Amino acid sequence: MFASLRFLFLMFYFPLGQTSLPLVINTWPFKSATAAAWHSLQSGGSVLDAVQEGCARCEIEQCDGTVGFGGSPDETGETTLDAMIMNGNTMEVGAVAGLRRIKNAIGVARAVMERTEHTMLVGES
Repeated sequence: MFASLRFLFLMFYFPLGQTSLPLVINTWPFKSATAAAWHSLQSGGSVLDAVQEGCARCEIEQCDGTVGFGGSPDETGETTLDAMIMNGNTMEVGAVAGLRRIKNAIGVARAVMERTEHTMLVGES
């Protein structure tokens, strides 16, 4: 219900045909992540740069205690990271899962997308 109200709020303030792009929307209340994404766009970064910067900010700040290297542990008590990024123009995808001893999972996921032939790489566990 809250998501529906938020959507209606956005529709009220940004009626169709009257929005100004670019626009950064975050489904969670992680304001600094949204601000990092917006700053990336304002500095001339691409949409992918903005997504990566926003996610990286949450990885650093460990947003709500579940994101990043200090996040929720798995069933063995170890924190492993997962991330995925997608280029909507080309439909390229990069994803990683089960990363250990890595603090920037979104950066690794983007590297998988841009520098390998793979779609997803998974850690040893």
